[in-house]
Amino acid sequence: MKKVSIIIFLCVLSTLSSQIANDQHLKEIYDNARAEENDFIGSYELLANEHTDSYYGQLALLELAKINILKRNYEEAVEYLKKIHLAEIRIKQYWLAKAYLKSHKYQLSIISAQIFIAESNDFDKIEIAYFIIAEGYIEQKMFQRAYNTLETLRISRYIKNNIPLLHFKMGYCKEFLGKYEDALIHYKNLRQNYPYHKYSYIAEDRIYNMRSGNKIDMDVTKINFYRSIEPEEESKAATGRDLKIYVQIGAFGSKENAEKLGKKIARLKYKYIIFPKIKNNNKLYVVAVGPFKKGEKLKNAIKKLEENDFKTYVIKRY
Repeated sequence: MKKVSIIIFLCVLSTLSSQIANDQHLKEIYDNARAEENDFIGSYELLANEHTDSYYGQLALLELAKINILKRNYEEAVEYLKKIHLAEIRIKQYWLAKAYLKSHKYQLSIISAQIFIAESNDFDKIEIAYFIIAEGYIEQKMFQRAYNTLETLRISRYIKNNIPLLHFKMGYCKEFLGKYEDALIHYKNLRQNYPYHKYSYIAEDRIYNMRSGNKIDMDVTKINFYRSIEPEEESKAATGRDLKIYVQIGAFGSKENAEKLGKKIARLKYKYIIFPKIKNNNKLYVVAVGPFKKGEKLKNAIKKLEENDFKTYVIKRY
């Protein structure tokens, strides 16, 4: 009995030693790729293709995605990022948010940025993630939601590096909401506090345009530019809290078709929701199964759905 135990122990030890050696080898490839100037992409592709599920293979996928974002190959970047499944690589959602924003998939960009904010402790990138959310709303002409997001950032502990941009975007949102005095306050605060910043010059142009269009007719010297503007009610979308996990299985131009798919899901004994979203200025009805918590139930649901020929995509929403 002792001999059997010793043999098992030695086998386990041998396996662990082999795994450690393999991990060290992959780490060396990854570290060398980061230091190379010429064929670093080839090294990343080697790790990503032949060791996809390893930690360094997953990091290589992230590096390839970042390279494609720099090259403006946003769809390719998204495909690389979707292959990253290790939970500890939280930064994936940050880069997904950037890639989706650049490829005009604004709702997906907003959701990825919200997930990143909820899961990360990287203050600098969280600050940028708030701007990504705001920009996603601005691109959809949802200026009040954009302003709410920026106001949440303004009173948070995350705002540090991009205060001039914050003032400018808040003024921009107020301007397009038709609240020109409030817009002027943000623009003037920017001009007074950061007179030589590039956004100060852009803000000055915005003030000139408002005057030229007869949108403001006031004695600006009588305005207290340092008064605070009352924040609107903070939206859930701006906070990233209370997100629930769903499995998206389809999106349709008609609600009727979405409901037909929902009935098929009901026959599999799953709960589902149908919700609208805007994509490329068109309204779609998304069908999603859930909500789920992380774990076996989610994995089993995805497996069963795919076995029944449904294409699945994990999303988070309220």
